[in-house]
Amino acid sequence: MEIQEIIDKWKLNRALLASKMGMPKGTFNNKLSPSHPTQFSDKELFQLKTILIQLREDLGIIDTDFNEALKIIANG
Repeated sequence: MEIQEIIDKWKLNRALLASKMGMPKGTFNNKLSPSHPTQFSDKELFQLKTILIQLREDLGIIDTDFNEALKIIANG
């Protein structure tokens, strides 16, 4: 799956991602678009992937116990 698809699928805040990368939102959106002549450099792509990994790690601290989830579903 392409990074653009992930960002669109999860409706991630492009302005925030752009800010974390230190670039204007318009530039970020242009580079994210496959039809635009400018694309992310390898360094920028690595930086974006690192930001998304940090998000994943932050979400990982929300520890849901599988058995507890089954109990909630069963009693729902």
